[in-house]
Amino acid sequence: MTDLLGDTVQQLVVESHRSQQTRSLLPYNTNHVRTVIRESHSLSQSITTTAAPFVGTQGAQPTQGVSAELTIAALALNRNKRGLYVYHQQRLDVLKDKFWEHGGVLSAAFGSETETRRNMTTTDEVFAKGYADLCLAFKTSTYGGFASRRRRDHDDEDSYLHDISDDEDEDDGFEVSLIEAVDLLGGGTNLSPPKELMIDVRVLRDVGQVELLSGNRINLKQGLQYHLAREDVESMIVSGDVEVIE
Repeated sequence: MTDLLGDTVQQLVVESHRSQQTRSLLPYNTNHVRTVIRESHSLSQSITTTAAPFVGTQGAQPTQGVSAELTIAALALNRNKRGLYVYHQQRLDVLKDKFWEHGGVLSAAFGSETETRRNMTTTDEVFAKGYADLCLAFKTSTYGGFASRRRRDHDDEDSYLHDISDDEDEDDGFEVSLIEAVDLLGGGTNLSPPKELMIDVRVLRDVGQVELLSGNRINLKQGLQYHLAREDVESMIVSGDVEVIE
């Protein structure tokens, strides 16, 4: 059975909706995308050929049948274009959401072991890297010289595209400052509002002295439990330094 005009692009839109509902990146549907592109080229050529006798002529008007043919082809071509835009924009939205959910850590959001990475195309990888660079550049311009240490960490994470494991940085004597605690890339972003402002956490590895948003300092040692503000520990939850106690 031959697909009707617009059926293929409709399937892409349905896939985009499913991706949005599940907040996941689905495998790239190369066959459908190519089919829609071929169909669009055919429609464009059909419009050009059909309209050619009436272009640049004086008084020549298309018949109702020709006008209807041109209108349907133009609407179908515009629908294909909009459907392709929706499909690809949805993929970019998922990548951006994953990036923020994992606190701006490329290896955590798109590591080789993640389902998202397995469904990424080369173009998706280039976008993810470029988006991370853009966010880092914005943060650097906002926070100034403070971001230099974070830039070194970010450069190390770029190796995720080559399936290199993400090793933890050794303690270099750097103390977490208040500005780092509110850093744009400092913690994961949960799109759902938190039910509680304070949470119980258990330290999985020694963190050392950290400064809370209140200005107080605490020494996080492995095995100890704390009752802290969620925003104080979001970045440490993402990095795996602490875990939430349910």
